[in-house]
Amino acid sequence: MTLQSAGRFIEHSEASERVLRAVDDLDETIKIIRSTIFGLRAREGGAGGGLRARVVRVAGEAAPALGFAPSLRMEGLIDTDVPKEVADHVVAVLSEALTNVARHACAGRAEIVLVTDGRELVLTVRDNGVGIPSGGRRSGLRNMAERAAELGGSLDWTCPEAPEAPEGPGGPGGGGTTLVWRVPVTKP
Repeated sequence: MTLQSAGRFIEHSEASERVLRAVDDLDETIKIIRSTIFGLRAREGGAGGGLRARVVRVAGEAAPALGFAPSLRMEGLIDTDVPKEVADHVVAVLSEALTNVARHACAGRAEIVLVTDGRELVLTVRDNGVGIPSGGRRSGLRNMAERAAELGGSLDWTCPEAPEAPEGPGGPGGGGTTLVWRVPVTKP
């Protein structure tokens, strides 16, 4: 906060912008540290069954099949605000999504973001693979969509067009897939 208020007194616009970017970077770092602390507290408490710990476990178990460790970011009171029934679905959906990335995407990177604001929970899984082919079986996506619908939520996914995407570790196109699974965590 001191940096933010000091930034207002800097007359040189580039210097002021740098200070504001540094503040944004610090805010993001603080969120990551808080998430890590919550995860460690859950582990120390012996619970191990909280949603944070379960998500970390699923991501870790998927790493050998993926060939890399997916990045993971969690925000909000995930262990407090998310009911057990919803948490069970989240774990199943995340496992299915990472299995799909490992089996079909030919990806070199994957990112998991789990966020709740106390009203809604959003799970985003993004990779840099080959995308979802048109046609073919989509039973995994159907299962994830059904789980979301059962809880009054939704599943959306996007795959950038391969010609616009740069060559990357995921192969030609490397555009990847972004899957967004969102459900309410409070009863309507």
